[in-house]
Amino acid sequence: METVVALMTENMVPIALACGGLLLVLLLWWTTILLTKLSARRAARLTSIPPGLTVTAQPFISKSEAAFYNVLRLAVQDEYLLFAQVPVWALIDVSADQPQLRLDFLGQIALKRVDFVLVHPGTLAVVKVIELEDSSPSDARHMRNQLVGKTLHAAGIELLRLPIDRSYSIAELASALDIESAE
Repeated sequence: METVVALMTENMVPIALACGGLLLVLLLWWTTILLTKLSARRAARLTSIPPGLTVTAQPFISKSEAAFYNVLRLAVQDEYLLFAQVPVWALIDVSADQPQLRLDFLGQIALKRVDFVLVHPGTLAVVKVIELEDSSPSDARHMRNQLVGKTLHAAGIELLRLPIDRSYSIAELASALDIESAE
């Protein structure tokens, strides 16, 4: 009888190990499916517009900026590529020894945009940034202008500030930009 029990015990060990292994595989498979479903739900939540929130289109630039853009486009012609409403962070590369310092600075400039950017068509280097200014900026705008100015200066990007409350000819803009006028 002892030999029968010993024989049965020897045969049960591989069966028990196989059942345990199968149970482990099923548990991992179920966990993977559950995590995939949770991840899909989270992604759907992050990619949808929350209820009660209204989103509408708005003008990309103001009418005075559009008028300036049209004259500027004629002034730069094939000399530069012209871009409007460019985020400051897209124009610079920020590095720091301390990652938190870099993140803090990027947070400061995250929502700052410049009005117009002139880019060399061959090298794709930013040549100049043009900002249109009100005649009497608010304190907040003045502080923003200082931050943007210092940032661009540190990156070696020329900044040209022009009054928004006047009209420009093609020749005037070409002269202000130090390029030959097409007129």
